[in-house]
Amino acid sequence: MQWVLGISLALLAYVYAGYPLLVWLLARMAGRPVRKGAFAGAGVSVLVAAHNEADKLNRKLDDLLELSQAEPIREIWFGLDGCTDGTGEILRERIRNSEFRIQNVRDANRHPAVHLLEFATRRGKAATLNDLMAQATQPIFVLMDARQRVEAGAVTRLLENFADERVGVVSGELVYETAAGGAQKGAESYWGYEKFIRRNESRLWAVPGATGALYAIRKELCESIPENTLVDDVLIPMRAVLKGYRCLFEPAARVFDLPADRFDQEGRRKRRTLAGIWQLVGLEPRLFCPVANPIWFQWISHKFLRLLTPFFVAAALVSLAGLAGGGSPAAQGLFAAGATAILTSGLAYWGGQRIRS
Repeated sequence: MQWVLGISLALLAYVYAGYPLLVWLLARMAGRPVRKGAFAGAGVSVLVAAHNEADKLNRKLDDLLELSQAEPIREIWFGLDGCTDGTGEILRERIRNSEFRIQNVRDANRHPAVHLLEFATRRGKAATLNDLMAQATQPIFVLMDARQRVEAGAVTRLLENFADERVGVVSGELVYETAAGGAQKGAESYWGYEKFIRRNESRLWAVPGATGALYAIRKELCESIPENTLVDDVLIPMRAVLKGYRCLFEPAARVFDLPADRFDQEGRRKRRTLAGIWQLVGLEPRLFCPVANPIWFQWISHKFLRLLTPFFVAAALVSLAGLAGGGSPAAQGLFAAGATAILTSGLAYWGGQRIRS
């Protein structure tokens, strides 16, 4: 039982403390610089896939049209995935009441073309993105979600990295604007820890995935992904990495969001991400092959081992229970502390659910 406990605790320590420190050290010792420069391409296509987000897309369109006055945005593509809230008509009305037209030719080199792709039935974000990527024409695609606000200059900051021909994907930085409730503070704290890791992975060579709220990718690296893909912002960038390109984290390209104010909402996001990483075992097994994946070490340490942490915790508790039953006072104390922590967390979650209901 002691060796099970030791291995479980060692793996937990490595995942949450050892690896972040190790990748920080490696980035300082063997970091690879990026050759940045002014973007020399024709422009970018912004791709947004959405389902029933009429109010958010209206604001998103206004923001993108404003950004396009100073950024090389040549096309804006909205993929409406089986919307039932009138999103398409609301966007058309917004465009009819302005100087812009759907699928317009750029007016006096100032305004981007705005395209709507509507699908009668909901097929999922991955399927919608496949159609958007197949029709967009610019050499760089900028993918973003409907909800978040993109800071002025963010697109330009992303594009500067493509002066380096080794760079295939560049991810922006997600910034939480407030942290009022417990779930929001937890999300903000977690994201600060996550950004520390991504920044150092980027310096070392590549980040295993991008921020879905804002990232850019070369058009020729965009491949169709399975329609049931849960984590498109991991699979699309990682396929570029498998081809030998870098996936960078650019903290100067900021996009703003509000974290979920409820624990169950934040929990659903985390569970979907974890389920998506498990799904990639079948969808893209090359990610788990050290010969095929140039950042296999980062992928296993950052993404895959985190999936196993519940099993590490369970193994540690079971081994502690066995040692405690054998009369070890230290094991009895540790087991009692672990069981109390789990019970307290469960009661806190249950209490929050009761308050909301």
